Amino acid sequence: MSEPILLAQLTDCHLLAQTTASLRGCNSWESFNAVLQDVISYHPDGLLLTGDLAERGEAAAYQNLVKALRPYSIPVYWLPGNHDCLSTLRPILQQLPTAQGLACVDLGTWQLILLDSVLPQATFGEGYLSDQQLQTLYAASKPTLIALHHHPVPVGIDWVDQMQVQNAQEFLELLNQFANVKCVVFGHIHHEFQQQTASGISFYGCPSTGLQVTSSETELTEERPGFRLIWLHDGGHYRTEVKRVDAVV
Repeated sequence: MSEPILLAQLTDCHLLAQTTASLRGCNSWESFNAVLQDVISYHPDGLLLTGDLAERGEAAAYQNLVKALRPYSIPVYWLPGNHDCLSTLRPILQQLPTAQGLACVDLGTWQLILLDSVLPQATFGEGYLSDQQLQTLYAASKPTLIALHHHPVPVGIDWVDQMQVQNAQEFLELLNQFANVKCVVFGHIHHEFQQQTASGISFYGCPSTGLQVTSSETELTEERPGFRLIWLHDGGHYRTEVKRVDAVV
């Protein structure tokens, strides 16, 4: 039996063009770098970046992101969030020789499908999966991990759930046709989340590398930044857990 593939999901970094600038009292660069150092200590086989990498879609933010990732020579799998500018993001991240974005990625015994859930005309940052994106699911020919930015299942916080995938029911019904789809991971919600549907597919939300969403509705109180580790084993088995970074320096 081969060693599992370890992916580290980082999401909702909201990086600014100026590395010394703060966003709502948080220096997103310092927080991201602290999280990245913790991630690297686990020696992942790939970094999974699930959107809102920059707060304002600025080229300088993406260029600094590439600069931060380049020394590690780790494959980078990415997709955009509603705060990102895809036309700016794509050519800059593709400067990394190991980067693959919005693609079906062959991971050996597993497959990773990266979806674009950004709705350009969104009012509140809500998402949508176009017919073209939904058709990508037909590529699930072996155990498959699906990643997107927006949450396709409600997380129980009213204002957050106004910004989920708007055609989520269509997406979920289509997923049920593919036994090879084992789990779905997403960002956008800025907190840890886990839910399994009746069909057996599990859905996982990930903490932000910066600011977290807290809520008395769901007793969310964790404010430390974090990331998700995903071990993909042979035979379609997997394990996942969230790690938190105690101190941002």
